[in-house]
Amino acid sequence: MSTFFQLDDGRLRALESAIASSIPLDVLERGFDYYRREKVLSVQVMEGFSIYGVVKGTAIYAVTLDSDDFAFSTCTCPVKGNCKHMAAVFFAYQAFIGASPDEVYNRLLNGIPFEPSAGAKTNAEDSGLIEHHPGNWLDEMEEKHGEVWKQCRHSLHPLQSVLTSIKAASKNWDAGLRRLHWMHGIVFVLEQAERAYSHTDSYSRYYYEMAFARMTEPWVNQYQELAAELDPAALNAEERAAVESLIGVFHRRDMDREQQLHRWETLYFALWANLIADAEWAAREEKLLRGRLRQMKAEHGIFFLPMALAYLAFADDRDEDAMALLSRTVFSRTALLACDCALQRLEERDWTKLEDWIGYLYEGLSIERKSKAFGPFLSMCRLADRQQPDNPRWQRYLVSFLPYSYSALTEHWLDLRQYTKWADLQLLFGIEPDEIDVQLMREIGKAAPRVLYPLYHQAIDGAIRSRNRQGYKQAVKLMKRLEKLYKAEKQHEAWSRFVDGIVRKHQRLRALQEELWRGKIVT
Repeated sequence: MSTFFQLDDGRLRALESAIASSIPLDVLERGFDYYRREKVLSVQVMEGFSIYGVVKGTAIYAVTLDSDDFAFSTCTCPVKGNCKHMAAVFFAYQAFIGASPDEVYNRLLNGIPFEPSAGAKTNAEDSGLIEHHPGNWLDEMEEKHGEVWKQCRHSLHPLQSVLTSIKAASKNWDAGLRRLHWMHGIVFVLEQAERAYSHTDSYSRYYYEMAFARMTEPWVNQYQELAAELDPAALNAEERAAVESLIGVFHRRDMDREQQLHRWETLYFALWANLIADAEWAAREEKLLRGRLRQMKAEHGIFFLPMALAYLAFADDRDEDAMALLSRTVFSRTALLACDCALQRLEERDWTKLEDWIGYLYEGLSIERKSKAFGPFLSMCRLADRQQPDNPRWQRYLVSFLPYSYSALTEHWLDLRQYTKWADLQLLFGIEPDEIDVQLMREIGKAAPRVLYPLYHQAIDGAIRSRNRQGYKQAVKLMKRLEKLYKAEKQHEAWSRFVDGIVRKHQRLRALQEELWRGKIVT
């Protein structure tokens, strides 16, 4: 959506009043449903007084809402008079300017007069309840929007307007406090999404997981961006209280719960990425987490507390302690954090600590190869081998996971132009020349043609062993390609010896001899 202008409060008040008196309630309901289902494709204000929108119904309809005189409002749909498309555009405009369409909808249904919201403070703000008591923010959000998740039957779209409304409430605050209020808002709507996800049909849960995760991904990304801007040294007392409130969310939450939509531990780590610089704060957090871990010592299936402590230990350059803590958890639940730690040591080129982390991951992946850490592990081994080529350990790790690491190892050796190793790998897996990209074969044929000889020899032998005319034709086809490689290298005698060997070895196969003659391999 885009806008060139925004209606002032007077025009918006007049427009809402006209809609309330002109559009029947049942039409408003259908229009609100259209808005919820994301049927409004675009909204913009033209000339400062008309809202123009495009709505997808049974066809694409253009809507114009005239705030000066609603009687001049139009829609290109077949309905005569005011329609649901007009109502849908009005609700979409409310969302775009930062108001809450849910509140506007309820206000219209109940006949409550319009009150300007843009730039104005709510009663809670006037009393200082929101701005000066961060500990109450989530309670207020819950009281105001806590039931919205029930509307998320097939989409999380209703939560977008909730987040927009929350952000609008603090848009005029100081930057530091506004940032933290928005982070609270994102955490709140993510929890709402978790509630909606937990109530989905178990048979369709995979679909909902994919659809819901795509919807919340921008919210998670924004939370991480906001967290990255935190500077513990610059926080005032009110902002520190807001940070404490956020930390408390993770302390109170069941972080070890199964079947969650989001990786909540990553939100916790994003918050601590900069807070860790405050030694007093970090020490207090570690003491609290260790105390809780001792209390839960006898319980099974916990992973967040050891992982959080491992993160703090890693940030303090206590990598051995971090790995010891992670080893107490189920590898598949904490392996991605180990990957993050290894990647940071790789970026720092701290080879000793990197080898320790890669070794830890290798042991875990040897048992649980299907872990999500397998791909990152292979990528880090490849990158480490490029940066430290004299250390054979990195390639040994890649080779040890064959055949599962075949693709990664093939790409790695090609990138390094280690064509002999690449060719040996193709031979090992019985890959034939016709199964390899033509352009790649040409490039290798120019750079290192001799490494391709064994590939063609193996493929030719395999084709002849088929003992049928089609196989013999394939063998001749491959031999003609191989002939070009030999002659490009001026290996005429070697080529002749190879052909003579084929003829003598298979002299009883008359069909093969015929194909060799027809292909002009022999004369």
